[in-house]
Amino acid sequence: MKKKSANVIDGISAETIDQTGDGNAAEAIKRVTGVSIQEEKYVYVRGLGDRYTQTTLNGISVPGLDPNRNALQMDIFPTNILSNMIVSKSFSAELPANFTGGLVNIRTKDFPTKKTFRISAGAGYTPSMHFNDSYLAYDGGNTDFLGFDDGTRSLPTKNTDDVPFQAEAIGNPDKAKSFKTILKNFNKNMAAKRNASFMDVSLGLSAGNQMKRNDLKIGYNVALSYENTTTFYNEVEYNFYGKPDDRSKYELEARELQQGSLGKNNVVLAGLGGLAIKSQKSKYSLDVLHLQNGESSAGLYNYTGANQGANFQAKQHNLEYEQRSLTNALLNGIHSFNREAWEIEWKLSPTLSIVKSPDTRYSRIRTDGPGYSIGSEAGIPKRIWRDLHEMNYQGKVDVKRSYTFFNDTEAKFKFGGSYTYKQRDYEIKAFDIVPQSGVDITGTNPDQILKDENLWGEENPNGTIYSPNFIPNNPNKYSSNSNRASLYASNEFVPFTNMTATLGLRAELYRL
Repeated sequence: MKKKSANVIDGISAETIDQTGDGNAAEAIKRVTGVSIQEEKYVYVRGLGDRYTQTTLNGISVPGLDPNRNALQMDIFPTNILSNMIVSKSFSAELPANFTGGLVNIRTKDFPTKKTFRISAGAGYTPSMHFNDSYLAYDGGNTDFLGFDDGTRSLPTKNTDDVPFQAEAIGNPDKAKSFKTILKNFNKNMAAKRNASFMDVSLGLSAGNQMKRNDLKIGYNVALSYENTTTFYNEVEYNFYGKPDDRSKYELEARELQQGSLGKNNVVLAGLGGLAIKSQKSKYSLDVLHLQNGESSAGLYNYTGANQGANFQAKQHNLEYEQRSLTNALLNGIHSFNREAWEIEWKLSPTLSIVKSPDTRYSRIRTDGPGYSIGSEAGIPKRIWRDLHEMNYQGKVDVKRSYTFFNDTEAKFKFGGSYTYKQRDYEIKAFDIVPQSGVDITGTNPDQILKDENLWGEENPNGTIYSPNFIPNNPNKYSSNSNRASLYASNEFVPFTNMTATLGLRAELYRL
């Protein structure tokens, strides 16, 4: 492919991935020259960030899984469903115009020419991370091992349009009842717990075949993959620095210092199924792909704050869960005419991308006073729900004409077009969890904040309350859509011996 391509390309094949043993696309793609991976998932090509890199799946645009990133998160693609990954490092008219660093095309497995059946299993052990009694975790749902939450982390109320404030609950029996019900429905676990960690495990299964029926060839391809990995870091730092108010000082000063431990459990579940029918002049195929990923993390830190003269020490607990899924269907047709001089390929593909961060929990308890305390200076405990839904529809047609140039060399004329529509809905719903003067903070375990005896009510009018940050208007909510239409034409030919020329023109109309 590299030898025949008129563009500058590089890549990695399934055969190479089998030799390296990489578990996901992010681990594999960084072996390509000029490609690096940031945060274990985002592709950087030739040093340019993710906003300059475009990722496609089987030549089709797919939505990303991060509202603040342009690139697709590569770590959710297990390698046993991949055929190859090609990185285009130069422009050509048939490629999308929205990249400058590089375009990464992920190609899933095609139909084998003969019957195949493969089962794989793997296990990984790192002494500092696995079977470690100091590992940090928290109680999740019964389906965490499958990569999604079973509802354990759901919002404490189904009707988020009618969430009363404490001020509304005082003197109003109906509002008070609703307020107390929501308060009791919050998951009371806010502390990271020490637990023994398990080792990494992975399972894979793939099968395929191609059969001949009269003049037709019928092929199928199935691949399933499961990966469960655990990581633990005992000396983690998350620090924030800022410029002093004094303009004559240029050295950054420490604002927040967080040092402690972090445990993560990551599950990736993938399924790929495809069916193809081929005749002498046409091929029709349908592929369906679903990727499911869930990552649970728990952190416990010693916190030092030094912002605007507020110096204090605290113990901080972070509990997070992120659930990502991508579902893609691709209907593809390839037709050849006039002794294969003409070839037409068309693609129709819808993709649904969902990202949820249900019930992210942050809590900080001061430890530098005569006792323990929670207040606005050190930061009020928070509970956060994030949701992103994005639907992507794309249709694409490419036409290729092979012909002989004036010096009897092969030449190719291509033209085509595509249309992409994306719809995104994004929302954050956050609550402040406020322990008032009626709550006696007796230690650094934040589970005490939502104990029944510490909740607001007639018995304890100064107990723990919640404050919704998305009522009456939510500043962290938006709906958007984009339309992208494109047309192109290009010609690849050999004007002189040992010289190939590609001339092309591409036009795009983009509206957001």
